[in-house]
Amino acid sequence: MKPIGLILLFLFASQLKAQQLPDDVKRTIESYLETIETNADYTQILEELTSFLQKPVKINQAGIDELINFPLITPVDAANIIRHRNRYGLLLDINEFQVIGFSIEKIKAIQPFISLDISSKDKFRNLGHELKNGQTEVVSTFKYNPSSRNPDFMGDPVGSSIRAKYHAPGKFSIGLTADKDAGEQWWNKGPDFYSFHASVYNLGRFKIITLGDYLMSVGQGLVLGSGIGIGKSAAVLNIKRSQPMVKPYRGINEYLFLRGAATTLLLGKAELTIAGSVNGIDARLTDSLSAAEFAFTSIDLDGFHRSAQEIEQKRNSNRHMAGSWLNFNGKRGNAGFGWTNMGTSAIPAADNKLYRLFYPKTQFQNFIHAWQGHTIGALHLFSEAAYLLETQKHAISAGALISLGRGVEMSAHYRNYAPGFNSPYSTAFGNIANNETGFYTGIKVQISKKLSLSQYTDFFNQPWVTFRIYSPSKNRESLWQLDFNPTRKSQIYLRLRDINRAINQTDGNLRTTGEYNIRTLRIHFTAPVTMTDKLEFRGEHSVFSNSSSEHSSLFYGEYSGKSNKLKLNIIARYSLFNISGYYNRIYAYENQLLYDFGIIAFYGRGRSAYILMQKNIGKQLKAGLRYAWSESSSGGEQATRNQRIFIQLVWKPKSQ
Repeated sequence: MKPIGLILLFLFASQLKAQQLPDDVKRTIESYLETIETNADYTQILEELTSFLQKPVKINQAGIDELINFPLITPVDAANIIRHRNRYGLLLDINEFQVIGFSIEKIKAIQPFISLDISSKDKFRNLGHELKNGQTEVVSTFKYNPSSRNPDFMGDPVGSSIRAKYHAPGKFSIGLTADKDAGEQWWNKGPDFYSFHASVYNLGRFKIITLGDYLMSVGQGLVLGSGIGIGKSAAVLNIKRSQPMVKPYRGINEYLFLRGAATTLLLGKAELTIAGSVNGIDARLTDSLSAAEFAFTSIDLDGFHRSAQEIEQKRNSNRHMAGSWLNFNGKRGNAGFGWTNMGTSAIPAADNKLYRLFYPKTQFQNFIHAWQGHTIGALHLFSEAAYLLETQKHAISAGALISLGRGVEMSAHYRNYAPGFNSPYSTAFGNIANNETGFYTGIKVQISKKLSLSQYTDFFNQPWVTFRIYSPSKNRESLWQLDFNPTRKSQIYLRLRDINRAINQTDGNLRTTGEYNIRTLRIHFTAPVTMTDKLEFRGEHSVFSNSSSEHSSLFYGEYSGKSNKLKLNIIARYSLFNISGYYNRIYAYENQLLYDFGIIAFYGRGRSAYILMQKNIGKQLKAGLRYAWSESSSGGEQATRNQRIFIQLVWKPKSQ
């Protein structure tokens, strides 16, 4: 054979070898074919599939004939795919084949030979299909609180809100929220507060486009944090901020969000986010400047507009934000940097209070910040550094999560937030997001399958004076928690918490700073009674020590159950408490209606109770009722009683 012939034969054989099916793909297909009745030659089918490795079937563009010609798709399968595309739009995920009727084995078999790639043009066309097939949810809540009766308040003691949402996860979200707090008046235009958002995901190169109200979380939240930051807790490894950079806002807090527009654009491995917002704020203005300028002494963040004074300062100023952020994604993690500008329509008024010495005194603030998060073996490192140009102050947040093997995990965090570094949207890890340095360590040990120990210690300093603290201070906080889970549904945990913090002291005309200590011991027990009922008990005792000792205690018992016959869920709790002072308060979470959140701070001596009931009314409507009652007294005063009634309706129509 001539040399040229040998070369051609070699190239042809190499091409055939390159196109052969991998062994794992062969085994997957054969295992699938063995489960169905077919007289086809397996070898013939495998040979036909070889060509599809190089040129996969484009499921979202293929016609009926092209789908039928694919060996693993039957005419019925092809018709179901076409029908699904016409009704619900293009397929975005391989798991959508389960909705069409494909088995798990069949999905695994066809996956190497198909493509779900969608052009930007097709994604825009597909948006119309997606908008027709969203899920609707409407939640209406009424809260009656007699203690909100006040002659200075212009409204009734009923708070009400309505939330409407139309969405498809990973595709789009449209929401409208309206809220009126107890004591507020119904205006001619309806409730006191409105919130709206419209967001679209994965549209061409756009990862998200959102209009209206939204949240942002950049890096570790030094400059921009999403909602309320998670603080120190028994979840000792939960120290990293890891929220999506942009997401729609669905809450009823009137200030913990941004109002405007934001988008994230995909640029290969990079993501460019651009955002801007203008929020109305309630500022306490001063007339110390000329008529053409305004200055504010403080900003009210409670969102209440009940009295004539509160209404007068409603949205009397604006806070704006604009910025751009570039994030790079790699195999081991991500890194990015950005610029953020913030400002107010009014300027900060002159203030001679010592703890505000380093506060920004300009109308605008410009932040430059960079962040990263990388995994190297069993070590995950994350950090963010930020610099405020106007005050020339910095902030650093850096941490590590470490897996030591055999059920031992550790966390560590260092923070340095300089006095004068102030961002109104910061949710960085720590106690306060400025004027604080600290080092935190945590460890979780899985002693056995049912027993674990969690512990953290946090040393932190305030290098400058703070509100109600006359001098720089040093503080310490630690927690130990032992968890025992004898069964899957039962739990017992023992928690000890020790806190040392600074406190002001006065000796005649001399102001000094001392130290107080709080030690808290909690035992918590949860156990099932039946398959649908359980009991929960908690006892907690706290000792406050300064020049003398004060003792506080809390005990509660709770029942929760479910009746499948009545389609009713019920939770009832009864609490007894004796709290000696402000610093010795005890907190406890209480169950609320849907989308409500409740951490109660007990104070004084007394008792309280609540009952929460939720019932399904048909397949589309759910009703909720919460009744709470409390009685307490403090310092020998006559006991005060308070009652609260919450009613909620949740409507979820069937998806089309």
